[in-house]
Amino acid sequence: MKSLRSLPLVLLALAGNTYGQYQPYPADVPSLIPPGYKVETIPLPEGVTMGIAGLSVAENGDVYCGTRFGQVWRYSYDGNWTLFADGLHEVTGVLCDRKTGQIFAAQKPELTELLDEDKDGVADVYRSVTHAWGFLGNYHQFNYGPVRDSKGNFYGTLNLGHGGGLSVGGAIMTIDSPDRGTCYQVAPDGKYSTISYGMRSPAGLGINPENDEIFYTDNQGDWNATSSLQQVVKGRFHGHPASLLYHPDFKGRDLNAISAAEYEKLRTRPAIWIPQGELANSPGNPVFDTTGGKFGPFDGQIFCGDQTRSNVFRLVLDKVGNAYQGAAINFIDHLQCGAIRLAFGPDGTLWVGQTSRGWGSVGGAPYGLQRIRFDGTSKPCEIGAIKLARDGFDLTFTEPVDATAAGDPSNYRFRHWGYLYHGNYGSPKIDEKDAPVTSAIVSPDGRSVHLVVPDLQTEKVYQLTLDKIAGKEGTPVTGKIAYYTLNRLR
Repeated sequence: MKSLRSLPLVLLALAGNTYGQYQPYPADVPSLIPPGYKVETIPLPEGVTMGIAGLSVAENGDVYCGTRFGQVWRYSYDGNWTLFADGLHEVTGVLCDRKTGQIFAAQKPELTELLDEDKDGVADVYRSVTHAWGFLGNYHQFNYGPVRDSKGNFYGTLNLGHGGGLSVGGAIMTIDSPDRGTCYQVAPDGKYSTISYGMRSPAGLGINPENDEIFYTDNQGDWNATSSLQQVVKGRFHGHPASLLYHPDFKGRDLNAISAAEYEKLRTRPAIWIPQGELANSPGNPVFDTTGGKFGPFDGQIFCGDQTRSNVFRLVLDKVGNAYQGAAINFIDHLQCGAIRLAFGPDGTLWVGQTSRGWGSVGGAPYGLQRIRFDGTSKPCEIGAIKLARDGFDLTFTEPVDATAAGDPSNYRFRHWGYLYHGNYGSPKIDEKDAPVTSAIVSPDGRSVHLVVPDLQTEKVYQLTLDKIAGKEGTPVTGKIAYYTLNRLR
Protein backbone atom coordinates (compact mmCIF):
# COMPACT_ATOMS: atom_id res chain seq x y z
CA MET A 1 0.00 0.00 0.00
CA LYS A 2 1.36 3.42 -0.92
CA SER A 3 1.80 6.12 1.71
CA LEU A 4 -1.23 8.38 2.24
CA ARG A 5 0.89 11.51 2.57
CA SER A 6 -1.81 13.63 0.97
CA LEU A 7 -4.12 13.21 3.97
CA PRO A 8 -4.44 16.39 6.07
CA LEU A 9 -2.99 16.33 9.56
CA VAL A 10 -5.61 15.68 12.20
CA LEU A 11 -5.90 18.51 14.70
CA LEU A 12 -7.51 18.16 18.08
CA ALA A 13 -8.42 20.84 20.60
CA LEU A 14 -8.07 19.44 24.08
CA ALA A 15 -9.65 21.03 27.11
CA GLY A 16 -7.42 22.58 29.75
CA ASN A 17 -6.35 20.65 32.82
CA THR A 18 -9.27 20.20 35.20
CA TYR A 19 -8.02 17.09 36.90
CA GLY A 20 -8.89 17.75 40.53
CA GLN A 21 -5.81 17.33 42.69
CA TYR A 22 -3.46 17.30 39.71
CA GLN A 23 -1.79 20.65 39.02
CA PRO A 24 0.41 21.78 36.11
CA TYR A 25 4.17 21.55 36.65
CA PRO A 26 6.90 23.45 34.79
CA ALA A 27 7.90 21.26 31.86
CA ASP A 28 11.53 20.69 32.83
CA VAL A 29 11.37 20.95 36.63
CA PRO A 30 10.00 17.75 38.23
CA SER A 31 9.09 17.91 41.90
CA LEU A 32 11.08 14.70 42.52
CA ILE A 33 14.28 13.79 40.69
CA PRO A 34 17.53 12.13 41.88
CA PRO A 35 20.80 14.09 41.72
CA GLY A 36 22.56 13.90 38.36
CA TYR A 37 19.42 13.56 36.22
CA LYS A 38 17.95 16.21 33.96
CA VAL A 39 14.69 16.38 32.00
CA GLU A 40 14.70 18.12 28.62
CA THR A 41 11.62 18.97 26.55
CA ILE A 42 11.79 18.46 22.77
CA PRO A 43 10.07 21.14 20.63
CA LEU A 44 7.33 19.57 18.53
CA PRO A 45 6.67 20.32 14.84
CA GLU A 46 4.55 23.45 14.56
CA GLY A 47 0.82 22.90 14.18
CA VAL A 48 0.96 19.15 14.79
CA THR A 49 -1.10 17.34 17.43
CA MET A 50 1.37 14.65 18.49
CA GLY A 51 -0.32 12.44 21.15
CA ILE A 52 2.54 9.92 21.36
CA ALA A 53 1.44 6.36 22.16
CA GLY A 54 4.28 4.44 20.47
CA LEU A 55 8.01 5.05 20.84
CA SER A 56 11.24 3.40 19.72
CA VAL A 57 14.83 4.49 19.08
CA ALA A 58 16.84 3.27 16.09
CA GLU A 59 20.49 2.24 16.20
CA ASN A 60 21.56 5.66 14.84
CA GLY A 61 19.68 7.47 17.62
CA ASP A 62 16.66 8.55 15.56
CA VAL A 63 13.45 8.49 17.62
CA TYR A 64 10.26 7.14 16.01
CA CYS A 65 7.02 8.38 17.58
CA GLY A 66 3.69 6.70 16.81
CA THR A 67 0.63 8.84 17.48
CA ARG A 68 -3.00 8.27 18.38
CA PHE A 69 -3.86 10.03 15.14
CA GLY A 70 -2.39 7.36 12.89
CA GLN A 71 1.03 8.83 12.15
CA VAL A 72 4.64 7.88 12.77
CA TRP A 73 7.05 10.79 13.11
CA ARG A 74 10.85 10.58 13.12
CA TYR A 75 12.89 12.91 15.30
CA SER A 76 16.51 12.85 14.16
CA TYR A 77 19.34 13.39 16.54
CA ASP A 78 20.15 16.70 14.82
CA GLY A 79 16.76 18.03 15.91
CA ASN A 80 14.65 17.68 12.76
CA TRP A 81 11.15 16.19 12.47
CA THR A 82 9.93 14.13 9.50
CA LEU A 83 6.50 12.60 8.95
CA PHE A 84 7.56 9.00 8.27
CA ALA A 85 4.14 7.33 7.89
CA ASP A 86 0.47 8.29 8.03
CA GLY A 87 -3.00 6.91 7.39
CA LEU A 88 -2.71 4.31 10.17
CA HIS A 89 -5.35 3.50 12.81
CA GLU A 90 -4.30 4.77 16.25
CA VAL A 91 -0.66 3.71 16.59
CA THR A 92 -0.01 2.48 20.14
CA GLY A 93 3.38 0.88 19.57
CA VAL A 94 6.51 1.24 17.44
CA LEU A 95 9.50 -1.08 17.17
CA CYS A 96 12.82 -0.20 15.54
CA ASP A 97 14.69 -3.51 15.27
CA ARG A 98 18.32 -2.52 15.86
CA LYS A 99 19.60 -5.82 14.44
CA THR A 100 17.74 -5.65 11.12
CA GLY A 101 16.90 -1.96 10.78
CA GLN A 102 13.22 -2.81 10.24
CA ILE A 103 10.46 -0.56 11.57
CA PHE A 104 7.09 -1.88 12.76
CA ALA A 105 3.93 -0.17 14.00
CA ALA A 106 1.13 -1.61 16.13
CA GLN A 107 -2.17 -0.17 14.94
CA LYS A 108 -5.59 -1.31 16.09
CA PRO A 109 -6.40 -3.75 13.26
CA GLU A 110 -2.91 -5.07 12.50
CA LEU A 111 0.83 -5.22 13.06
CA THR A 112 2.48 -3.44 10.15
CA GLU A 113 6.01 -3.19 8.77
CA LEU A 114 6.87 0.27 7.41
CA LEU A 115 9.33 0.19 4.51
CA ASP A 116 11.14 3.07 2.86
CA GLU A 117 11.99 1.34 -0.39
CA ASP A 118 12.96 4.45 -2.37
CA LYS A 119 15.20 5.68 0.47
CA ASP A 120 13.70 9.17 0.61
CA GLY A 121 13.19 9.08 4.38
CA VAL A 122 9.45 8.36 4.20
CA ALA A 123 7.69 4.98 4.31
CA ASP A 124 6.21 4.10 0.92
CA VAL A 125 5.19 0.46 1.50
CA TYR A 126 3.07 -0.76 4.43
CA ARG A 127 3.29 -4.55 4.80
CA SER A 128 0.85 -6.43 7.02
CA VAL A 129 2.69 -8.74 9.42
CA THR A 130 -0.57 -10.03 10.93
CA HIS A 131 -4.20 -9.03 11.43
CA ALA A 132 -5.36 -12.38 12.78
CA TRP A 133 -7.29 -11.15 15.83
CA GLY A 134 -10.86 -9.93 16.03
CA PHE A 135 -11.48 -6.22 15.64
CA LEU A 136 -14.93 -4.63 15.45
CA GLY A 137 -14.04 -0.96 15.81
CA ASN A 138 -14.67 -0.66 19.56
CA TYR A 139 -12.63 2.35 20.71
CA HIS A 140 -11.01 0.31 23.51
CA GLN A 141 -9.75 -2.51 21.26
CA PHE A 142 -6.11 -1.37 21.29
CA ASN A 143 -3.19 -3.42 19.98
CA TYR A 144 -0.07 -2.89 22.11
CA GLY A 145 3.56 -3.73 21.47
CA PRO A 146 5.28 -5.11 19.59
CA VAL A 147 8.40 -6.60 21.12
CA ARG A 148 10.65 -9.10 19.37
CA ASP A 149 12.71 -11.87 20.94
CA SER A 150 16.15 -13.18 19.93
CA LYS A 151 14.54 -15.83 17.69
CA GLY A 152 12.60 -13.26 15.69
CA ASN A 153 9.17 -13.88 17.25
CA PHE A 154 6.88 -10.88 17.67
CA TYR A 155 4.61 -10.40 20.70
CA GLY A 156 1.71 -8.03 21.24
CA THR A 157 -1.19 -7.60 23.66
CA LEU A 158 -4.84 -6.95 22.83
CA ASN A 159 -7.14 -4.81 24.96
CA LEU A 160 -10.64 -5.96 25.87
CA GLY A 161 -13.53 -3.92 24.49
CA HIS A 162 -15.65 -1.47 26.46
CA GLY A 163 -19.32 -2.41 26.31
CA GLY A 164 -21.21 -4.27 23.60
CA GLY A 165 -19.92 -7.76 24.33
CA LEU A 166 -19.84 -10.46 26.99
CA SER A 167 -19.42 -9.13 30.52
CA VAL A 168 -18.19 -11.54 33.21
CA GLY A 169 -19.08 -10.85 36.84
CA GLY A 170 -20.62 -7.49 36.05
CA ALA A 171 -17.35 -6.22 34.58
CA ILE A 172 -17.15 -3.06 32.49
CA MET A 173 -14.66 -4.54 30.04
CA THR A 174 -16.17 -7.02 27.61
CA ILE A 175 -15.25 -9.38 24.78
CA ASP A 176 -17.04 -9.55 21.44
CA SER A 177 -14.34 -10.87 19.10
CA PRO A 178 -11.51 -13.44 19.23
CA ASP A 179 -8.30 -12.99 21.18
CA ARG A 180 -9.18 -9.81 23.04
CA GLY A 181 -7.49 -9.78 26.44
CA THR A 182 -4.61 -12.00 25.32
CA CYS A 183 -0.94 -11.90 24.40
CA TYR A 184 -0.24 -13.10 20.86
CA GLN A 185 2.89 -14.37 19.13
CA VAL A 186 3.84 -14.13 15.46
CA ALA A 187 6.61 -16.55 14.49
CA PRO A 188 9.21 -15.70 11.82
CA ASP A 189 7.25 -17.85 9.35
CA GLY A 190 4.13 -15.75 10.01
CA LYS A 191 2.30 -18.30 12.19
CA TYR A 192 -0.01 -16.56 14.68
CA SER A 193 -0.83 -18.04 18.09
CA THR A 194 -2.19 -17.02 21.50
CA ILE A 195 0.32 -17.20 24.35
CA SER A 196 -1.61 -16.22 27.48
CA TYR A 197 -5.10 -15.14 28.57
CA GLY A 198 -6.79 -12.99 31.20
CA MET A 199 -5.57 -9.48 30.39
CA ARG A 200 -7.79 -6.43 30.82
CA SER A 201 -6.06 -3.31 29.54
CA PRO A 202 -2.45 -4.47 28.95
CA ALA A 203 -1.19 -1.05 27.88
CA GLY A 204 2.53 -1.76 28.21
CA LEU A 205 4.67 -4.60 26.87
CA GLY A 206 8.40 -5.07 27.43
CA ILE A 207 11.09 -7.71 26.96
CA ASN A 208 14.39 -8.37 28.70
CA PRO A 209 16.86 -8.70 25.81
CA GLU A 210 19.21 -10.68 28.03
CA ASN A 211 16.88 -13.69 28.39
CA ASP A 212 13.74 -13.02 26.28
CA GLU A 213 11.50 -12.81 29.36
CA ILE A 214 8.36 -10.81 28.58
CA PHE A 215 6.45 -8.57 30.99
CA TYR A 216 3.39 -6.38 30.64
CA THR A 217 1.54 -3.83 32.74
CA ASP A 218 -2.20 -3.93 33.26
CA ASN A 219 -4.46 -1.11 34.41
CA GLN A 220 -6.68 -1.20 37.47
CA GLY A 221 -10.31 -2.06 36.81
CA ASP A 222 -12.72 -4.98 36.88
CA TRP A 223 -10.95 -8.17 38.06
CA ASN A 224 -7.82 -6.01 38.55
CA ALA A 225 -7.46 -4.80 42.12
CA THR A 226 -4.86 -2.20 41.15
CA SER A 227 -2.38 -1.69 38.34
CA SER A 228 0.32 -4.33 38.07
CA LEU A 229 3.37 -5.83 36.37
CA GLN A 230 2.95 -9.41 35.19
CA GLN A 231 5.16 -11.89 33.38
CA VAL A 232 3.92 -13.45 30.15
CA VAL A 233 4.32 -17.24 30.23
CA LYS A 234 2.75 -19.57 27.69
CA GLY A 235 -0.60 -20.88 28.91
CA ARG A 236 -0.85 -18.49 31.85
CA PHE A 237 -4.18 -16.99 32.99
CA HIS A 238 -3.68 -13.46 34.33
CA GLY A 239 -7.06 -13.00 36.01
CA HIS A 240 -9.69 -11.34 33.79
CA PRO A 241 -12.14 -14.10 32.73
CA ALA A 242 -13.59 -12.45 29.60
CA SER A 243 -10.89 -13.71 27.22
CA LEU A 244 -11.64 -17.33 28.26
CA LEU A 245 -14.67 -17.15 25.96
CA TYR A 246 -12.30 -18.11 23.14
CA HIS A 247 -10.08 -20.46 25.16
CA PRO A 248 -10.48 -24.06 23.86
CA ASP A 249 -10.83 -25.45 27.40
CA PHE A 250 -13.86 -23.20 28.07
CA LYS A 251 -15.72 -23.75 24.81
CA GLY A 252 -19.47 -23.80 25.44
CA ARG A 253 -19.17 -22.94 29.14
CA ASP A 254 -21.10 -20.12 30.80
CA LEU A 255 -18.32 -17.93 32.17
CA ASN A 256 -20.76 -16.18 34.50
CA ALA A 257 -21.57 -19.53 36.13
CA ILE A 258 -17.96 -19.90 37.29
CA SER A 259 -17.22 -18.41 40.70
CA ALA A 260 -14.49 -15.91 41.50
CA ALA A 261 -12.96 -18.54 43.79
CA GLU A 262 -12.60 -20.92 40.84
CA TYR A 263 -11.03 -18.23 38.67
CA GLU A 264 -8.65 -17.36 41.47
CA LYS A 265 -7.35 -20.93 41.54
CA LEU A 266 -6.52 -20.63 37.84
CA ARG A 267 -4.87 -17.23 37.82
CA THR A 268 -1.24 -16.34 38.41
CA ARG A 269 -0.88 -13.38 40.73
CA PRO A 270 0.97 -10.31 39.42
CA ALA A 271 4.70 -10.09 40.05
CA ILE A 272 4.32 -6.53 41.35
CA TRP A 273 1.22 -4.65 42.46
CA ILE A 274 1.42 -0.89 41.76
CA PRO A 275 -0.71 0.94 44.33
CA GLN A 276 -3.41 3.04 42.67
CA GLY A 277 -3.15 6.78 43.16
CA GLU A 278 0.07 6.48 45.16
CA LEU A 279 2.50 5.48 42.42
CA ALA A 280 0.56 4.93 39.19
CA ASN A 281 -2.95 4.88 37.76
CA SER A 282 -2.36 3.92 34.11
CA PRO A 283 1.13 2.43 33.63
CA GLY A 284 2.75 2.15 30.20
CA ASN A 285 5.48 -0.10 28.84
CA PRO A 286 8.19 -1.59 31.09
CA VAL A 287 11.65 -1.02 29.60
CA PHE A 288 14.81 -2.74 30.85
CA ASP A 289 17.90 -0.66 31.54
CA THR A 290 20.58 -2.35 29.44
CA THR A 291 22.68 0.80 29.08
CA GLY A 292 25.59 -0.62 31.06
CA GLY A 293 25.59 2.25 33.54
CA LYS A 294 25.05 5.10 31.06
CA PHE A 295 21.77 5.86 32.82
CA GLY A 296 23.17 5.56 36.32
CA PRO A 297 23.33 2.81 38.96
CA PHE A 298 20.21 0.90 37.92
CA ASP A 299 21.54 -1.47 35.27
CA GLY A 300 19.17 -4.38 34.65
CA GLN A 301 16.19 -2.79 36.38
CA ILE A 302 12.86 -1.91 34.79
CA PHE A 303 11.68 1.65 34.23
CA CYS A 304 8.02 2.41 33.60
CA GLY A 305 5.97 5.57 33.09
CA ASP A 306 2.40 6.40 34.01
CA GLN A 307 -0.13 8.11 31.77
CA THR A 308 -2.17 9.70 34.57
CA ARG A 309 0.45 10.69 37.13
CA SER A 310 3.06 11.70 34.50
CA ASN A 311 5.84 10.08 36.51
CA VAL A 312 8.56 7.50 35.90
CA PHE A 313 9.10 4.73 38.45
CA ARG A 314 11.38 1.73 38.85
CA LEU A 315 10.36 -1.92 39.12
CA VAL A 316 12.88 -4.15 40.89
CA LEU A 317 12.37 -7.87 40.35
CA ASP A 318 13.11 -10.49 43.00
CA LYS A 319 12.96 -14.14 41.95
CA VAL A 320 11.68 -16.34 44.78
CA GLY A 321 11.51 -20.00 43.86
CA ASN A 322 10.66 -20.11 40.16
CA ALA A 323 8.53 -16.96 40.05
CA TYR A 324 9.06 -13.22 40.19
CA GLN A 325 7.84 -10.74 42.75
CA GLY A 326 9.42 -7.45 43.69
CA ALA A 327 9.18 -3.76 44.43
CA ALA A 328 8.03 -0.52 42.83
CA ILE A 329 9.85 2.73 43.65
CA ASN A 330 9.17 6.23 42.36
CA PHE A 331 11.96 7.81 40.30
CA ILE A 332 10.93 11.11 38.69
CA ASP A 333 7.72 12.95 39.53
CA HIS A 334 6.23 14.81 37.63
CA LEU A 335 6.81 15.34 33.91
CA GLN A 336 4.92 17.68 31.59
CA CYS A 337 2.30 15.11 30.55
CA GLY A 338 1.23 11.47 30.70
CA ALA A 339 4.34 9.28 30.36
CA ILE A 340 2.79 6.37 28.47
CA ARG A 341 5.89 5.27 26.47
CA LEU A 342 9.56 4.90 27.40
CA ALA A 343 12.54 3.89 25.27
CA PHE A 344 16.30 3.93 25.84
CA GLY A 345 18.57 5.31 23.15
CA PRO A 346 21.99 3.86 22.30
CA ASP A 347 23.65 6.69 24.25
CA GLY A 348 21.77 5.87 27.45
CA THR A 349 19.14 8.62 27.10
CA LEU A 350 15.66 7.66 28.34
CA TRP A 351 13.04 9.02 25.94
CA VAL A 352 9.50 9.63 27.18
CA GLY A 353 6.53 9.75 24.78
CA GLN A 354 3.53 11.54 26.26
CA THR A 355 -0.20 12.02 25.84
CA SER A 356 -3.16 12.94 28.04
CA ARG A 357 -5.66 11.52 25.51
CA GLY A 358 -8.47 13.45 27.15
CA TRP A 359 -8.41 11.09 30.14
CA GLY A 360 -6.33 13.64 31.98
CA SER A 361 -2.79 13.65 33.32
CA VAL A 362 -0.57 15.65 35.62
CA GLY A 363 1.17 18.53 33.88
CA GLY A 364 0.21 21.43 31.69
CA ALA A 365 0.80 19.85 28.28
CA PRO A 366 -1.72 17.68 26.37
CA TYR A 367 1.08 15.69 24.68
CA GLY A 368 4.82 15.88 24.09
CA LEU A 369 8.27 14.30 23.97
CA GLN A 370 10.87 14.59 26.72
CA ARG A 371 14.19 12.95 27.40
CA ILE A 372 15.95 12.16 30.66
CA ARG A 373 19.74 12.23 30.81
CA PHE A 374 22.22 11.22 33.50
CA ASP A 375 25.36 13.33 33.84
CA GLY A 376 27.59 10.27 34.29
CA THR A 377 29.45 11.64 37.31
CA SER A 378 26.90 12.17 40.10
CA LYS A 379 26.41 9.48 42.72
CA PRO A 380 22.74 9.43 43.71
CA CYS A 381 22.00 7.54 46.92
CA GLU A 382 18.82 5.58 46.22
CA ILE A 383 17.28 2.26 47.17
CA GLY A 384 19.02 0.06 44.64
CA ALA A 385 17.03 -3.05 45.43
CA ILE A 386 14.81 -4.64 48.07
CA LYS A 387 14.92 -8.42 48.31
CA LEU A 388 12.98 -10.81 50.49
CA ALA A 389 14.92 -12.60 53.25
CA ARG A 390 13.70 -15.49 55.39
CA ASP A 391 13.13 -13.17 58.35
CA GLY A 392 12.56 -9.83 56.66
CA PHE A 393 14.08 -7.82 53.83
CA ASP A 394 17.52 -6.92 52.52
CA LEU A 395 17.93 -3.35 51.30
CA THR A 396 20.71 -2.40 48.93
CA PHE A 397 21.62 1.24 48.34
CA THR A 398 23.41 2.69 45.33
CA GLU A 399 25.87 4.48 47.67
CA PRO A 400 27.00 3.89 51.27
CA VAL A 401 24.50 5.24 53.81
CA ASP A 402 25.08 6.82 57.20
CA ALA A 403 25.59 3.78 59.43
CA THR A 404 24.14 5.33 62.60
CA ALA A 405 20.81 6.28 61.07
CA ALA A 406 20.67 3.12 58.96
CA GLY A 407 21.23 0.94 62.02
CA ASP A 408 18.25 2.38 63.89
CA PRO A 409 15.14 0.17 63.34
CA SER A 410 12.85 3.12 64.09
CA ASN A 411 13.94 4.75 60.83
CA TYR A 412 12.11 2.08 58.81
CA ARG A 413 8.33 1.82 58.74
CA PHE A 414 6.51 -1.10 57.15
CA ARG A 415 2.79 -1.32 56.53
CA HIS A 416 1.10 -4.16 54.63
CA TRP A 417 -2.29 -4.91 53.07
CA GLY A 418 -4.06 -7.20 50.63
CA TYR A 419 -6.52 -6.79 47.76
CA LEU A 420 -9.84 -8.36 46.79
CA TYR A 421 -10.19 -10.41 43.61
CA HIS A 422 -13.61 -9.79 42.05
CA GLY A 423 -15.41 -8.41 39.01
CA ASN A 424 -15.91 -5.00 40.59
CA TYR A 425 -13.79 -2.06 39.52
CA GLY A 426 -10.56 -2.18 41.53
CA SER A 427 -10.24 -3.01 45.21
CA PRO A 428 -9.68 -1.10 48.42
CA LYS A 429 -6.78 -2.08 50.63
CA ILE A 430 -7.92 -4.81 53.00
CA ASP A 431 -6.56 -5.96 56.36
CA GLU A 432 -4.13 -3.04 56.49
CA LYS A 433 -1.65 -3.27 59.37
CA ASP A 434 1.74 -2.04 60.56
CA ALA A 435 4.67 -4.46 60.52
CA PRO A 436 7.40 -3.50 63.03
CA VAL A 437 11.11 -3.72 62.25
CA THR A 438 12.89 -5.31 65.20
CA SER A 439 16.47 -5.12 63.93
CA ALA A 440 18.50 -3.25 61.30
CA ILE A 441 21.97 -4.62 60.55
CA VAL A 442 24.20 -2.48 58.34
CA SER A 443 26.88 -4.15 56.20
CA PRO A 444 30.53 -3.10 56.74
CA ASP A 445 30.59 -1.18 53.45
CA GLY A 446 27.38 0.69 54.32
CA ARG A 447 25.66 -0.30 51.09
CA SER A 448 23.13 -2.77 52.44
CA VAL A 449 20.90 -3.20 55.48
CA HIS A 450 19.23 -6.39 56.70
CA LEU A 451 15.84 -5.63 58.24
CA VAL A 452 14.21 -8.18 60.52
CA VAL A 453 10.42 -8.11 60.14
CA PRO A 454 8.65 -10.84 62.14
CA ASP A 455 5.59 -12.75 60.91
CA LEU A 456 5.91 -12.13 57.17
CA GLN A 457 2.64 -12.78 55.32
CA THR A 458 2.03 -13.82 51.72
CA GLU A 459 -0.37 -12.20 49.25
CA LYS A 460 0.40 -8.80 50.73
CA VAL A 461 1.95 -5.55 49.59
CA TYR A 462 4.59 -4.30 52.05
CA GLN A 463 5.09 -0.55 51.95
CA LEU A 464 8.48 0.56 53.27
CA THR A 465 9.00 4.21 54.22
CA LEU A 466 12.47 5.49 55.12
CA ASP A 467 13.01 8.08 57.85
CA LYS A 468 16.28 10.01 58.36
CA ILE A 469 18.20 7.71 56.01
CA ALA A 470 20.78 9.52 53.88
CA GLY A 471 24.06 8.83 52.14
CA LYS A 472 27.27 8.72 54.11
CA GLU A 473 28.19 12.12 52.67
CA GLY A 474 24.74 13.55 53.41
CA THR A 475 23.28 12.83 49.95
CA PRO A 476 19.48 12.65 50.26
CA VAL A 477 17.50 9.57 49.25
CA THR A 478 14.80 10.90 46.93
CA GLY A 479 12.80 7.66 46.55
CA LYS A 480 11.93 7.09 50.20
CA ILE A 481 8.98 4.72 49.64
CA ALA A 482 9.11 1.20 48.18
CA TYR A 483 6.15 -1.14 47.61
CA TYR A 484 7.15 -4.82 47.75
CA THR A 485 4.68 -7.49 46.57
CA LEU A 486 5.11 -10.59 48.71
CA ASN A 487 3.50 -13.54 46.91
CA ARG A 488 5.60 -16.33 48.41
CA LEU A 489 8.16 -16.77 51.17
CA ARG A 490 11.74 -17.94 50.81
